[in-house]
Amino acid sequence: MPRNIAAGSKRERARGSVYSRPGAHAPRRSTVDDFLAALADVPFFALGVRMAAVAVFIIISALISERAGPFFGAMVASLPVYTGPVFLFLAIDHPPEFLAQVAVGSLGSCGVVPVFIILYALMARAGHGALPSLLVALVAWVSVAALVQLKDWSLVEALVFALPIYGVAILIGRSFTQAVALTPTGRSWRDLMLRVLMVTCVVGAVNAMSPFLPVKITGILSIMPTVMMSLILVLHGRIGGPATAALLIHAITGMVGMLLAVTLVGLTIVPWGPAASLSAGLAMSLSWNLTLIAIRQAGRALRDRRPDRRR
Repeated sequence: MPRNIAAGSKRERARGSVYSRPGAHAPRRSTVDDFLAALADVPFFALGVRMAAVAVFIIISALISERAGPFFGAMVASLPVYTGPVFLFLAIDHPPEFLAQVAVGSLGSCGVVPVFIILYALMARAGHGALPSLLVALVAWVSVAALVQLKDWSLVEALVFALPIYGVAILIGRSFTQAVALTPTGRSWRDLMLRVLMVTCVVGAVNAMSPFLPVKITGILSIMPTVMMSLILVLHGRIGGPATAALLIHAITGMVGMLLAVTLVGLTIVPWGPAASLSAGLAMSLSWNLTLIAIRQAGRALRDRRPDRRR
């Protein structure tokens, strides 16, 4: 039996077993869901398409990020550039119940991403290089994220755990964003390709390994701060550690939108189906960041008008 047919039949049997219990009803599948399921029957081609799609999105996001300054760059970096595609392509290969469990693990891991950012900022401000700063922050994040996974969280518990951490990190991070400006530098396609290669390889690895890993491990990998890691590797040597840290500190506020998006996906993935749920999560994240941009622009406009009133 060809591999793609065997993979498709195995997936259908797995999905069918979920709904074969008495009284269980399969959710209504949309045309998009059927299309995604059909793509999943071509394993190698599907994985290549997934990684290529992520690469294109990363290139677009990176170009915007490098030209927009710390705050606007952070608003791009804090979008689900990595987590979104991981969830999308996990939805191809797994039933909604699996994604609901992944969302809980992702929410707990996302709750400790500020630990990664704050530790990197401390190391960078102390004058350490990109690799030592990144390694210290990454080891701390992986350790704390693994400890978080030892508890069986509910979705609400994970959200209540994460929000205070973000609140404290936002307050601590103010000192890292004061009097820090990005200095213009020449852009290199080699730098950009490094970022794209890193993100797409991790996305491909997560999707390839997900059938063989526990749900909690998949949850940790799905929220891994890969985009921020790539920004550190590319920007630390070009604009300096403090400026790179300022960009990542701004991203903490934007990542609150990702927390809300993952929560929404966890609540709706089973009753709504993957297409509607993931679309709603993306809309939530975009809306949050656009709101932050609007608030910032409104604040600037008010400050610009004050001198005119004094006159």
